[in-house]
Amino acid sequence: MSIKRNAIANYVGQIYLTLSGILVVPLYIQHLGMEAYGLVGFFSILLTWLQLLDAGVSTTLMREAARYRANQAEFVWFPALFATLTRFFLISTLILVLLGWLATPWIAAHWLNAQHLPARDVVIAVGIMVITAAIRWRTSPYRSVIVGFEHQVWLNGVNLIITTLRTFGAVVVIQFFPNPLLTFFIWQLLVSIAEAACCIYKSCQLVPRSARKEKRDDLKGVLRPFIRFALSAAYSSAVWTFISQIDRLVLSKTLPLSQYGSFTVVATAATGILLLSSPIMQAIVPRMTGMKTRNEGDAEALKLYRYTTQAVAIFMAPLSMTIACYAGPLLWAWTQKTQIVDEMSFVLSLYALGSGIQAICGLLYHLQYINGNLKLHMQGFSVFALILVPLNIWCAMHFGALGTGWLWLGQNIFYLVGWAWLVHRRFAPGLHFTWLTRDVMLIWAASALMAWLSTFLPIDWNQNRWINLLWLGLIGAINLGVCCLLHSLVLKRLRLPLFNVEERG
Repeated sequence: MSIKRNAIANYVGQIYLTLSGILVVPLYIQHLGMEAYGLVGFFSILLTWLQLLDAGVSTTLMREAARYRANQAEFVWFPALFATLTRFFLISTLILVLLGWLATPWIAAHWLNAQHLPARDVVIAVGIMVITAAIRWRTSPYRSVIVGFEHQVWLNGVNLIITTLRTFGAVVVIQFFPNPLLTFFIWQLLVSIAEAACCIYKSCQLVPRSARKEKRDDLKGVLRPFIRFALSAAYSSAVWTFISQIDRLVLSKTLPLSQYGSFTVVATAATGILLLSSPIMQAIVPRMTGMKTRNEGDAEALKLYRYTTQAVAIFMAPLSMTIACYAGPLLWAWTQKTQIVDEMSFVLSLYALGSGIQAICGLLYHLQYINGNLKLHMQGFSVFALILVPLNIWCAMHFGALGTGWLWLGQNIFYLVGWAWLVHRRFAPGLHFTWLTRDVMLIWAASALMAWLSTFLPIDWNQNRWINLLWLGLIGAINLGVCCLLHSLVLKRLRLPLFNVEERG
């Protein structure tokens, strides 16, 4: 499979997913209201926190599927492993649904601060959320197998259909029924069932039934290292979820649902920035894992790692800088709610910059992941969790979204400068300074300069939402074009020797 084709397919799918999620926000607010939209934000948090129960199975399955595809003779036990885990997926989903239903009345009555929504509707909505979240949670391992086999073009085709149904389809459906809140969540449940059916069918097609039914006497020996690595990945995922999402969870408790709906707009934008970095990771990680499995040399893998860093920086810097500089005009054009603009403009700037930097830092985890060694990651983020989780709770309780925004930006700057140095010293000695200056800071500095220069343009903001979006799109596109010129492959094509990627520094 071609990395370029997979990366393009991933970006098309992810851009569509992100844009559709952004475009439906004002429509959701219009048809559901701010308080009900706060419930949609809580649903997003529920989906994220359920990943804690994944136990690292999804990420580890992707790694093992990529290794099986690269060398089926050596990893012949993978189909039997996949069949065993499939049974575990079914049982764990049923248990999760049962526990979730038992907790539903307490969540609706004691956690969510609904002031105008009927209590009965909130309880039913949370119950449907639990079932939907459980189904989507258990779909992710099957998606990981598809990604590991590098059938990402097919997966993104399915994603386009499912995303359309989940977003724009929901907007259409809720207009035909008297209770839009419950209709919205019932529709999400039906779409999630369809998505699960497609992914299960495809993954079982990639791992044929005959291979899955073959009994392997060595499976117990295989399960030990698998579980050990899965638990490492699970622990890392759990710690990261606590660090990155605790602010949103606490704010869902402390803020009224209507105000939390305003914050959900910011969270949607911040999540969208991070989502736009995942397609290239999704295309590169299986390939780098395969390179490691085939022992093709660390030099080539690190060159690909640096190219990937530059590509992610080129997409993230213009996007984050443009949003940060023009948060107010963007929110006004997006929602046309002056309440959201007044409350969340500066908060959006902080979260946008922090998320853009975090997208770069995500590569540090993948560098450790492809080496099959997450010990440093586990140790480092255990320490970070002890510091950052209490800080996030304190900031959320005393300073609200503004406090958590400052902390989000500050912690990601530290990851980029300090944590990256420790990771590179262990897995890529001698690379850090060149990586930080050439592959990251040069691109971000150019993007910041372009964003600053654009502020001198004589633009009359907030007169027309479409004019706002047009100007923002032009500013971002020009910024992106300038940053693209700084990628090593572009410079090589232009025969410019500036900061050659092969220089280790």
